[in-house]
Amino acid sequence: MKEKRSYRKISIPGLACILAMLLITPATAAISDIPAGGTVFIGEEGLDVTACGVADGDTLGWFAPGRSPATGDPDATVVVSDATSFFVSPQIFSDRIGVWYNLSTGNPAFMVADPFLHIRVFDVDYGAIDRTGLWVPMDFELQFRITTNLDAMAQRPGVAGAPVEVRITGEEGIEYSMLRNRAGVSTPLLFDVDRSPFMTGGIWYPDAGYSRGVYDFYAFCDANNMKDNYQVIGKTITTRDESVSLSRTTTPTTTTPPVTPVPTTPPATLEPTTPPATPAPVETPPTPPVTETPVPTPTPEPAPMGALIALAALTIVTCLLIRK
Repeated sequence: MKEKRSYRKISIPGLACILAMLLITPATAAISDIPAGGTVFIGEEGLDVTACGVADGDTLGWFAPGRSPATGDPDATVVVSDATSFFVSPQIFSDRIGVWYNLSTGNPAFMVADPFLHIRVFDVDYGAIDRTGLWVPMDFELQFRITTNLDAMAQRPGVAGAPVEVRITGEEGIEYSMLRNRAGVSTPLLFDVDRSPFMTGGIWYPDAGYSRGVYDFYAFCDANNMKDNYQVIGKTITTRDESVSLSRTTTPTTTTPPVTPVPTTPPATLEPTTPPATPAPVETPPTPPVTETPVPTPTPEPAPMGALIALAALTIVTCLLIRK
């Protein structure tokens, strides 16, 4: 006896509901969705700033450094016409970077930043040295280093990083948007830059079929059409003058050349110190005896004539008296 199976009939309206549920996909965040207090860059357009507490018709205000809504009126204002498609115009915001406030609430809405972008080429195996503008052997593996403030885009929900593209042009005029490394792996030159500096890792092995010569390279970011709206060298696009030259086929030795010793002056041999000669005593000639010079006895001066006459007279008188 066969078992009877029962089937439940599905109505047409019920089937339509199931199909609608299958077709509906959850909304995903985009690089144009700005979180509350997030950073936006000059030149970006089509930004959704509703999560920043901004609605159509709101007035945003900017205050000069050192000022805020608590200190007085704003130094610049912007009326938001469409909060789901906001344009960070270079004409309005280029001189007014920093926090913009929603004046209806007094709360910060978002931060406006002036982008910058730089790129250099480094080797991988020999000390990660900057090779920009220099020659490198064909058997060097190379990588790029990107320095930027666009890595702040990684703070947006669902965004891995700022989309930075690199382009390389060889002497034959061929532009490369993909490179091959030593392992033979090809890498598209589009990177999600989520930090600064950002190293791509080894992505270019010149000896894997690339010609010798000079290769020019540059980088740019066109997230939300920012490059088209703000194409300034060093901001949304780097200079096209950066280059690297692929020349020799052998790797220069990494052995440090011997350093020619600088002749060292041998230390002076300390000779025994000769004690200072004792100076010979200076013989002092004997002092001759002091000869006393006799003082001559003064010769009595002869008596004056008058005295003699008087003496003679006295003598005569004396004799006469004796005779008597």
